[in-house]
Amino acid sequence: MIQIFKLKELNQVELSHLEELNSWWDKPVDKKIAKCKLFISKFGLQPNDYITFDSLKEVNFNDYIRGVNNYLNFYTPKLKTIVSERHAFKKFDKSIINYMQLNGYTASISTIASFYTEEVDHDLNKFNKIDAINFANKVLLEKWNKFKREVLSTFGGNEIIKDVIKGIFENEVIYDGVFFDSRIIVNTIVKYASNLLKKTEITEKQFLNIMYLAYLQSNFIESFIYIYKGFTINLK
Repeated sequence: MIQIFKLKELNQVELSHLEELNSWWDKPVDKKIAKCKLFISKFGLQPNDYITFDSLKEVNFNDYIRGVNNYLNFYTPKLKTIVSERHAFKKFDKSIINYMQLNGYTASISTIASFYTEEVDHDLNKFNKIDAINFANKVLLEKWNKFKREVLSTFGGNEIIKDVIKGIFENEVIYDGVFFDSRIIVNTIVKYASNLLKKTEITEKQFLNIMYLAYLQSNFIESFIYIYKGFTINLK
């Protein structure tokens, strides 16, 4: 699942427009980079083994994206254990949260660049806030739809549980000009899975997988919207 959050590099037009924007995101991004680099040192690795820079300003934005994507290589061989053993999950949970927040920040910045490229307005006085948010929602909905498929596949052929999950998904509401935030639905699914585990109706592995998916989805959404609001706050 984490591989669906692999970031796409920007084209030259998007990069040029990104340079024209006031980068209000530098400080939160740099904090997440520092935490990522600190965490891997606990495994006998060097801080620069995956992300070779300490600040977003040190590198071209596409080089920055490559570094964030490269950090996925740290998690990939460990994912099977993380979603199978509770102690392993607890060992990595804060790190996953931090990485997904960094990923969400980055995806949001890239989305701003893409929107800015489609609706060029150097003075930012013709941009429409509703259009900007709807543009962002395309990204949020893409991730959400993949999340739903992964959740349902976790329960295999148990159609009773899957029907309940589908019923929870029906609470999904999309409003014009409002950020699509699925975190309440995600939390409801986690609570439902927790109750199933207590009743031994699902395995611990299934529960941990739901928790893992929830961590990815919720932290991506939170950080994506946080950065994007800095863009839309001054739009009409």
